[in-house]
Amino acid sequence: MAMDSSNRRSNTRAFMAAILLICGFLLSHLEITGAQSIGVCYGRNGDNLPSAAEVITLYQSNGIGRMRIYDPNQETLNSLRGSNIELILDVPLDKLEELTNAAAANEWVQTNVVSFSPDVKFRYIAVGNEVSPSDQRANFVLPAMTNVHNALAAAGLQDQIKVSTAIASSLLGDSSPPSDGSFSDTSISFITPIISFLASNGSPLLANIYPYFSYTGDPINIGLDFALFNAPEVVVQDGEYGYKNLFDALVDSLYSALEKTGGANVNIVVSESGWPSEGGNAANVDNAGTYYRNLINHVTQGTPKRSGQAIETYLFAMFDENLKEAGVEQHFGTVNLLPTFIVSKNLQSQPIAGAKPIGVCNGRIADNLPSEQEVVNFYTSNGIGKMRIYDPNTATLQALRGTNIELILGVPNQDLQSLATPSAANDWVQRNVVAFSDVKFRYISVGNEVKPGDAAAPFVLPAMQNINNALTSANLGQIKVSTSIDTSLLGNSYPPSAGSFNENASPHITPIINFLAMTGAPLLANVYTYFPYISDPVNINIGYALFQSPAVVVQDGAFGYQNLFDAMLDALYSALEKAGGASVDIVVSESGWPSSGEASATVENASTYYKNLINHVVNGTPKKPGKPIETYLFALFDENQKGPAETERHFGLFYPTKEPKYGVSFT
Repeated sequence: MAMDSSNRRSNTRAFMAAILLICGFLLSHLEITGAQSIGVCYGRNGDNLPSAAEVITLYQSNGIGRMRIYDPNQETLNSLRGSNIELILDVPLDKLEELTNAAAANEWVQTNVVSFSPDVKFRYIAVGNEVSPSDQRANFVLPAMTNVHNALAAAGLQDQIKVSTAIASSLLGDSSPPSDGSFSDTSISFITPIISFLASNGSPLLANIYPYFSYTGDPINIGLDFALFNAPEVVVQDGEYGYKNLFDALVDSLYSALEKTGGANVNIVVSESGWPSEGGNAANVDNAGTYYRNLINHVTQGTPKRSGQAIETYLFAMFDENLKEAGVEQHFGTVNLLPTFIVSKNLQSQPIAGAKPIGVCNGRIADNLPSEQEVVNFYTSNGIGKMRIYDPNTATLQALRGTNIELILGVPNQDLQSLATPSAANDWVQRNVVAFSDVKFRYISVGNEVKPGDAAAPFVLPAMQNINNALTSANLGQIKVSTSIDTSLLGNSYPPSAGSFNENASPHITPIINFLAMTGAPLLANVYTYFPYISDPVNINIGYALFQSPAVVVQDGAFGYQNLFDAMLDALYSALEKAGGASVDIVVSESGWPSSGEASATVENASTYYKNLINHVVNGTPKKPGKPIETYLFALFDENQKGPAETERHFGLFYPTKEPKYGVSFT
């Protein structure tokens, strides 16, 4: 996309509910298939866009884990704090000359990166977007890249944040067949030293790949099906490689050009790709929908030259941008404020599945479970993108390598005392986190349901602090440290606004809450409506516990509660507010219902609970409406060695044979 997407005036619109419905077609598809390789560009050249905070919520609620922005907009960066969304941050074209000065580059990095790290997960810095070799700013690109890299290195961030620039495929001179790919004579002197920089620093080349423009530039010789991934057979045979789509041909042409320019080891990240829905030849909703859907499905497969190597790809763009150049440039939005992608009868929007904020706990207290590798494969095949484990089991961590499954890693209660020593905590982090750099750690849960009177209680906070310090020293501050509590720490919980921690719990939990607020970590909470219900079935209706109440059961000021789960969660939020943790989010680290062991523990009730919970969590609670509740279902399998209550053995969503109990869908 030749135009640089820069900051324009944004007006807040109360359209989030409508937007979430519109997301159904593309973004539910994104989660099911290519989400592990897919990001979405967030261009802001519009005067009718949601606020940055609403946009971040939109990404999170639809499981979009990567974003590109085109300048260091402070509102966007602040909204990204703690979101775990991986970011490409652009240096705008008008800043390139300034950053050829090392001091200015250092200040830019300090202001826009260091001050937001590790709360914001920077992935790449794109120093300029589609700079033409004939552009007067072309001479500034490499010096600015070098200075930004050096500034990141001075901050100890050079290994986790890579510096690159985004190019257009127009820099190619030859591109057909792909093996002939080479940079043009006019671009070779510009791009060659940049490629040397990328190769020496282990950075990818960012490339904006648009089959649309290639097709509309030569519709006689380029078939529409070839551009839309719809060709039924090979269109271009290039030696041993057969090409059925133009996207692969363009990417492999760039790989060939890299090889001829000393960049054989440089990977390509597709930093933009899209198809317009209006404004030009072949720009319509049907073609755009076909392109995005097929692209999402395709990127996990790699190209003929890099078969099996997923192509990290960023869709352009999240929204239509009405302040861009008239024509197709205004109509690349995948999710629009008007229902662009639901007007076609062939592209009807589907309801958003509730699985997006959902993970599943992987408990292993049993002697009849599948192997760790089988379990991880089972998560992947069922579209479960988040896992919780309760200790750093090496076989599980090994199986998780490269899977993109996000992980809550538990520190067992019996290990807390030893980790109150900084050196032991550092060793623990090195062995169980740093050694598994290709595992996507999300949180470390330091202890599970430690009560104030437990022997381990005095060691929870020191262990949390030491592990956090060890992660920071390893440049892994994006992994948040917390602890998992249960709702028995509440003294009052009814009505939810009266929620507060009990007198015994307050001295234990208040310093922990202060730590969470300071580090931007959530509180992990195990929330079970089953246990309050069975302890007081006279006053708590089972329909209220199972999300089946037809009307409000508890009216608490402005908030009406139709289910016990929301009431319990909002009681915890009220308690956090009273303990100085108003800014602390809650992640539901366990929730479930047993299928056997007592009268209310039936397959029917458990099925109802899990299915309704999955559907509900995208909605938020009355205190936090519209904010999806990150929730981990307990548990994947029945565990036959748990106890003492019989129900403890029957919380599995699946039998140990991997047969489902309930037909719960995560996709």
